[in-house]
Amino acid sequence: MTTEGQPETRNLAYYINCFSQIQVYKNNKKGGEALNQPILLLSVIDAISQGLITENRIFISDDLIDTFKKYWSVLASDPFKGSDFALPFFHLKNGKYKFWHLQFSSEYDGGRPQTIPKIRKDVDYAYLDQELFNFIQDPNSRKELIDSLINAWFTSSQKAIEEILKINQDLENFSSDDLETTSESDNTEKKK
Repeated sequence: MTTEGQPETRNLAYYINCFSQIQVYKNNKKGGEALNQPILLLSVIDAISQGLITENRIFISDDLIDTFKKYWSVLASDPFKGSDFALPFFHLKNGKYKFWHLQFSSEYDGGRPQTIPKIRKDVDYAYLDQELFNFIQDPNSRKELIDSLINAWFTSSQKAIEEILKINQDLENFSSDDLETTSESDNTEKKK
């Protein structure tokens, strides 16, 4: 064990446990939980599976924000605002389990960025524990991690989440097939 009480070697079961125990804040207006951090994790996992994030550097890209908004529209009861993305991106590093890390920019002067432009200025990128990033890249482990998030935080929205993931997988498969077909036809043309 490390001095913080977290294991030195982190396996899939460790991260599944982490995902089920994310510290979410109470939404005083609605009386429920603010599920911004679990939505952010679903968005990051989805972006990795789509190939939008290919290395263990999670930049605050328009693609990631759009993916977050897509999940937000299905899972949250409030309309999206920039702080819904900026705050979990910043605060996920503060949880009991330290698997989300930030690389601050040289311009960061303290405080907590509450808007997308401010967090883009203050944070170069986030990164995951390398073990977690590797698990997310493996389809079977990724499914277990997604299932743990859904079971812990979104059981009532499971069908909607699965539809989003299926659409994204279908698009990914279509794009791969499309590229292969294009490549094959290019090779055929060259042989003529």
